[in-house]
Amino acid sequence: MGRKILYITTDQQRYDALGCNGGEIARTPVIDSLAANGIVYDRAHPQNVVCMPSRSTMLTGQHVSTHGVWMNGVPLASDAPSIASDLRRAGYRTALVGKAHFEPFIDPFLRFAENRIGSGGLETEMHLDADGLPAPHRGFEHFALATHGGMGPFHYARWLREKNPAAAGMFFQVLDQQLQVNAGGGGETGAPQVKHNDIPREWYHTEWVADQTIAWLDSLPDDADWFCWMSFPDPHHPWDPPKSEIGRVNWRDLDLPPGYIADASERERVLDDKPRHWRLWYEGTFVSNYEAPAKWVPKTLTADHVREINAMAHIENELIDEA
Repeated sequence: MGRKILYITTDQQRYDALGCNGGEIARTPVIDSLAANGIVYDRAHPQNVVCMPSRSTMLTGQHVSTHGVWMNGVPLASDAPSIASDLRRAGYRTALVGKAHFEPFIDPFLRFAENRIGSGGLETEMHLDADGLPAPHRGFEHFALATHGGMGPFHYARWLREKNPAAAGMFFQVLDQQLQVNAGGGGETGAPQVKHNDIPREWYHTEWVADQTIAWLDSLPDDADWFCWMSFPDPHHPWDPPKSEIGRVNWRDLDLPPGYIADASERERVLDDKPRHWRLWYEGTFVSNYEAPAKWVPKTLTADHVREINAMAHIENELIDEA
């Protein structure tokens, strides 16, 4: 039957969001079943909490200090090691479906291979590796790329425009005209990066990633060895799941997270005892993302904003589990 590796990742999902890890809001029976019949690592920590550094570590197996991607906007070197390249040399078929983000998204001149692949096809990046094997980008022979909503020169965005040219505009627009993270709000509370999305569920990127993964796996012979990285963009912001699914979790019913400090003056007292950059971030003056600086100011978040954002994230967690 061959050796099969399906590597499933989500983006910015809390450990305790899943039922198997004590979560009590999102219903995640599929993931819970995998945990019950497999191994759960309860003391695992990422090398970095930011997208590009963390993803580069997952691909290369290296510490951030070795691969050098210390912040979003810093591309992973083209000759960096890759688990997909190693498996290709061992005879595996390889694919990455969903969010890659080893290279910057903000790339209007298509300097980076990921964006060229998404806009022009994988064949533009094919070459022979040191062993004489056809070597697509970073060892993946098949890409079906997506990110948050209909943005970017990626396969999902192109597919969406073919379905309905107006569909990409149904999502929250992550970046503003200055290519900075949009500070706009929506939903019922005006929470930042929240929107009730008119997109049909079957067109949402979670469904698309699952469908594209299944289609690629179905195209392979039963006896093929394969490695497929199935990379869901959610529940990373923006929080804009299909409007049809909003009733799954009512934000008004949610408690505030443990440790949340509702009193603004008490938050100020806590910040007085922290390093200076904590306050700068809280007040919106510290740039913590060099790829696309955020315009929203954490200090402006209200308790209801937090509740609605959490509800949206849990809805997205359920959709991932059902995909």
